[in-house]
Amino acid sequence: DCDDGRHFAVWHDPFPKPSYLFALVAGDLGCLSDTFTTMSGRKVDLRFYSEHNNVSKLSHAVESLKRAMKWDEDTFGLEYDLDLFNVVAVESFNMGAMENKSLNVFNISCVLANPVTSTDANYQRVEGIVGHEYFHNWTGNRVTCRDWFQLTLKEGLTVFRDQQFSGQVNNSTAVTRIENVKFVRGSQFNEDAGPSELTTLILEIFSYKLTHT
Repeated sequence: DCDDGRHFAVWHDPFPKPSYLFALVAGDLGCLSDTFTTMSGRKVDLRFYSEHNNVSKLSHAVESLKRAMKWDEDTFGLEYDLDLFNVVAVESFNMGAMENKSLNVFNISCVLANPVTSTDANYQRVEGIVGHEYFHNWTGNRVTCRDWFQLTLKEGLTVFRDQQFSGQVNNSTAVTRIENVKFVRGSQFNEDAGPSELTTLILEIFSYKLTHT
């Protein structure tokens, strides 16, 4: 606190990072706190912030983060590298989530869960997205892009890690893999086939006009 009533905070990150990972959040937010002890015995403070009326719905996200941290240690030997991990979930964030270093920012749709109103799919989605953004701490943040042409590399590797995490922690690796493949076939394959399908449609229209004029 300053003498004139203003406030300031100092944040130190010993590891270099690209500018797109910097973030600053200010507002009247509630907080749910917890801790995680790393495999080397170091305590990490976990702080989840959201509008006050949403704090009661953050518990599942906190537990999901702790499972992701433990899984990354057990599977890849990757320990969280700072002593504080912050998550902010607000209604006004215009994306799903962003992996800013030690300040992950979420839209509330990707992090809140309530047993009264949320389905199993909602719970799994929150777990997967929280895990994904945390896994970026190594695949994307500490080991980062040389340039924007490597964006698909860091995202693809992190998606692979979050899919493995979701499958293993829920004892459904094979089922999760099938669901992921179905999603790719239903979405990405159609998008990739777009130009050829458009060409076929144009030829069909052209052929129709030739035979009906």
